Amino acid sequence: MVTNNKGFTLLELIIVVAILGITMAVAAPGLGTMIANNRITGGSSDFVAALQLAKAEAAARVNPVTICKKNATSTGCIGAGDWSQGWIVFSDANGDSGVNDGEPILLNHEALNGKITFRGTAGVTDSITYRPSGTTSVSSTEILIICDDRGFDSSSRGILITITGRGSVMKATDTGQTTCL
Repeated sequence: MVTNNKGFTLLELIIVVAILGITMAVAAPGLGTMIANNRITGGSSDFVAALQLAKAEAAARVNPVTICKKNATSTGCIGAGDWSQGWIVFSDANGDSGVNDGEPILLNHEALNGKITFRGTAGVTDSITYRPSGTTSVSSTEILIICDDRGFDSSSRGILITITGRGSVMKATDTGQTTCL
């Protein structure tokens, strides 16, 4: 009597599991690096998008629009900490760089991964205001640097903000900075 057994032998299963284990051991470190790099890239892209929103809304509303580090309740600005705690974009009708009654919050960005630091030079440590003309509150080109727990390396990103309100992302090493701010 002939039987057609369909299935795997124990030896075949062990070989397949061993191959998968070896493949995962080789791929896992690269995957971790890719995820960390994407967190930095995503955070810097989100910030530049917030700058573009602030500039467009300032022109559309004919009112100043401010982007600032958000407080713990996501209802206002805070001077402590860094930009990685999140940011808000709001219509700043009275131009005081603080959220007041009647000033709508246009964007509320959540905090970045806990391993990320995101700080700016003196002119952009706490907030950036866009005027209806499209110009900003910065008096010269300012820089923000976003790093993670690996420190200042090729994965770190820099964001340059000009007086005219343009924000651009680049490698942090191309900004002239040599450390995470």
